[in-house]
Amino acid sequence: MDVMKPTLINIGGRCYRKMPFEQKIEHHPDQVYSSQLDEEELTWDDEACDSVESVEKTEQGYRLCVQVPNSLFKFIIGKRAETKRKIEKETNTQILIPRQGEEGDVVITGPQRSGVVGARSRIEVIAESSRQKIPFTHFLSFPLYKSNLGKKINEFKVRVLKDCFECRGIDASIFQLPTKIHLTVGMMSLLSDTEVKYATDLLSQCYQELVSKFLQDTAVVVELKGVEYMNDDPAEVDVLYAKVLIKDGSNRLQRLTDALVDRFVSKGLMKREFDQVKLHATVMNTKLRDNPEALTPAKKSRTEEPPRFIKKRLSFDARKIITLFEDFSFGEFHLDTIHLSIRGSFDAEGHYECAASVPLP
Repeated sequence: MDVMKPTLINIGGRCYRKMPFEQKIEHHPDQVYSSQLDEEELTWDDEACDSVESVEKTEQGYRLCVQVPNSLFKFIIGKRAETKRKIEKETNTQILIPRQGEEGDVVITGPQRSGVVGARSRIEVIAESSRQKIPFTHFLSFPLYKSNLGKKINEFKVRVLKDCFECRGIDASIFQLPTKIHLTVGMMSLLSDTEVKYATDLLSQCYQELVSKFLQDTAVVVELKGVEYMNDDPAEVDVLYAKVLIKDGSNRLQRLTDALVDRFVSKGLMKREFDQVKLHATVMNTKLRDNPEALTPAKKSRTEEPPRFIKKRLSFDARKIITLFEDFSFGEFHLDTIHLSIRGSFDAEGHYECAASVPLP
C-alpha cells in the first residue's frame, strides 16, 4: 500500500484513511467465538469527525453506543482480546461487547470525550474492514424472470450439450437455471435487519432521485445476444454470460446503473470493483458444477470439528461455444423493476427472494 495515498473508507457519512495495522483473530477468553480466519491486515486512522451528537455525558465521564452487527464482534475483540484491549489502552476507555448470539450495541465509556470518539472511529473502521470477510447476503439487480427467456435458455443449453459435447469441461450442471437469470448491479453484505432497512430506504430514495433523471420516464428494452467470457483465455472459462444490448442505442441504462452503484458505495453498503458496471446475464458458471470429485478439504481448523470442504472450480473450453453462438439471440426484454434480492433464498417459483423493489417505466 502507498502510505501517501491510502484507501478511503466512508462510514456513516464520515471519511477515514485506511492505514496498515496487523491483527490476528482468535477466541476471546470469556466469550466463545468460532473463527477460522487467517491473519489479516485490519486498519484504521485515529482521526475522527468530532461532531458526534450521540456522545452522552455521565457522572463518570462519557458514554457512546455503536451499532455493529453481532457477526462482526469477533473482529473487534481480536486474538485473546488483544484488539479490544489495545483500543481501550490507547483511548483510555472501556468497551463492552454483547456475548455471542446476542444482539445489541457496542458500548464505549471513558473519562474523556475525545477518547470515546476515538475508540468509536477505530471500532467502525475495523467493522467495515472485517465486513469484507463475510459472504455477500444481498444483491441489487434487474431481474429477467420472463417465460420466453426461459425457453431460449433451455434451447441454448440443449444446443451446447449437443454441438459442443466434446469440449473439455462441458456439463449440464454448469448452466444457470432460467428462474435465476438477472443483470447484476452490485453485491452487498447486509448483516442485520437495520442494514436491510437502510438499503431498502436508499433504494426507494434512488428511485425518486435517479430513475426519472436517467431513464426520462421511457421504458428500457434490452436484447441478450451472443456470449462473452469473464477472463482472458477462452479455453479456460469459469463464467460465460449473454451480452446486453440496449435497443435504442442510448447509454441511459448504463448511466442509471453506475449512479446506483455510486450512491450505495457512498453510503458504505457496497464496494466498488470497477469504474463502470459491466451489465451481463450469466448463463454458465462452474460454481454450479455438480462434481463430488472436485471437492477438496478446506484449510485445517484449530478445533476438533470435521474439516470443511470447498468446491474446486473446474473451468471449461468455451471457444467453440463463442463461435457457434456469436449471433444467438436470447430475446428482447423490458426491464421493469430493480430488485434488492436475498442471496441463497428463493420463492416458490425458484426466483431469488426479493427484500425490496422499485418499478421502472
